[in-house]
Amino acid sequence: MKNLIFPFSAIVGQERVKKALVLNAINPSIGGVLIKGDKGTGKTTAVRALADLLPPLKVVKGCPFNCDPDDQGSLCESCKTEKSEDIQVEEKR
Repeated sequence: MKNLIFPFSAIVGQERVKKALVLNAINPSIGGVLIKGDKGTGKTTAVRALADLLPPLKVVKGCPFNCDPDDQGSLCESCKTEKSEDIQVEEKR
């Protein structure tokens, strides 16, 4: 059974958190979002809700940095050492 995720559109308040998450999803070159707040304010709920909306990503299998196999210029040192025909690809959420 799939874990039930609270819908992102149903989150009330937290406008700055939601905006930051959406902007990072649109433009990942922002580099991430640091969410800080009191316990119980819905930080994890917001992140999981947005992640559930995003499409799966193609990544290099086993790469801890989730390198994009189609962007040879942005591969980490570990992925660069492999030959491009030997790189295995998997989809991650």
